[in-house]
Amino acid sequence: MHVATAGGTRRMRPRLGLVTIGQAPRTDLIGDVEAALSDVDWVEHGALDLLDADGIARLEPRGGERTLVSRLRDGSRVRLGATGIAAALDEAIRRCVADHCAAVLVLCTGRVEHGPASVPVLHAEDLAHDLVARLVGTGRLGVLCPVPEQLTDIRERWEERLGRPVIAAAVDPYTAGPDEVVAAGRRVAAGGADLVFLDCIGYTGQQRGFLAAEGIRAETARHLAVTGAVVHLLSTSCADDERAPGR
Repeated sequence: MHVATAGGTRRMRPRLGLVTIGQAPRTDLIGDVEAALSDVDWVEHGALDLLDADGIARLEPRGGERTLVSRLRDGSRVRLGATGIAAALDEAIRRCVADHCAAVLVLCTGRVEHGPASVPVLHAEDLAHDLVARLVGTGRLGVLCPVPEQLTDIRERWEERLGRPVIAAAVDPYTAGPDEVVAAGRRVAAGGADLVFLDCIGYTGQQRGFLAAEGIRAETARHLAVTGAVVHLLSTSCADDERAPGR
């Protein structure tokens, strides 16, 4: 673990575990969030890291199971069942704990299931959605999600949170070209959206930039979630320091 020195006092930096429901490393993601991670140490683990192709195929959604979408190490996209992923997700969280992480961030904005852990497990969904709700205020929210079968769930979750209708469209963050992303953003903006939320960890800062170039105000889940997790980790680390004996 990195050790920082300040005024002659050696102090361990807190370590954050980043868990993707796909495979690590998420080379598509880190560049977008490295500034937010600059004040902590971090490690990556993926729920699918230890599985072969057959094992991954067995986690595809079945029998009406909610669909999640993530990325494999080779850059390809994979669909996963929100319930079936639980055991693999637990294993990735345990590897973060073994790497001495003080907290773990699950990099998925879909609702995922996992068991108890010995350190706090933060969820991108909670962190990013809370920040988006504050940012949109009383305005109209537009939401982009990866695949059409997620649209009903996306609308229901956001309408329950905000207490009013949202506008949603599907565009795959892993396979869509710039024109497709812009077209989806235009559809929700034309429906009256004041803010467009890219509601999947797969959406990139570059894709947000495509929308900004069209005059569409947008935010990515990855930036908001990682920023929120780092703030949480640093604040709890400072509180632990204050409670330490001799301080």
